[in-house]
Amino acid sequence: MYKRDGQHTYSASDLVGFLECGHRTSLDLLDLESPLERAPADEQVELIQDKGFAHEAAYLERLRAAGGRMVELSSTGNPADNLAATHAAMADGADVIFQAALAEGVYIGYADFLRRVELPSALGAWSYEVADTKLAHRPKPKFMIQLAHYSALLAKAQGRQPDHMHLALGNGTERSFRVADFMAYYGRLRQRFEAFVQSRPE
Repeated sequence: MYKRDGQHTYSASDLVGFLECGHRTSLDLLDLESPLERAPADEQVELIQDKGFAHEAAYLERLRAAGGRMVELSSTGNPADNLAATHAAMADGADVIFQAALAEGVYIGYADFLRRVELPSALGAWSYEVADTKLAHRPKPKFMIQLAHYSALLAKAQGRQPDHMHLALGNGTERSFRVADFMAYYGRLRQRFEAFVQSRPE
């Protein structure tokens, strides 16, 4: 989460963190107002992150090799510019969008990949589905929350809920899931998160 112009903005990681431990959310909110001391860098964590980036890069190369129009964006910089660039790429009908920025209200998300599918939406005769890369060899609950979060934001952007969401796992396999199977739970989680955040003293 971060604060810009007095407005809190929340990500998939914030929802996952709340699901795992409400106290963590309390600390995150406190950190926005008065930055807390950070733990020293963990080499093991950095090694895992590097492997995750390598897995993502390898998947990107596979998609690039498959052909089609690919748009590669950035998850850094001004969020408003990132959102505008993502919407422009979607409106233009790119086949793959890497590091897509999506938002709705106080929520934002950066999906690893948006992949075009030939199903109509507010964009035209096409729409998009989310794909995310994970080093794990099997799906985990927190992955599904992240995918549901991106899919909900994507639905707002394209005027159509995507049918499926996808995980590219570290063992080279890919799993697909029906978005509709997860949205009720995701919606309840968001409601609980929002009630918790609003109950915190300013």
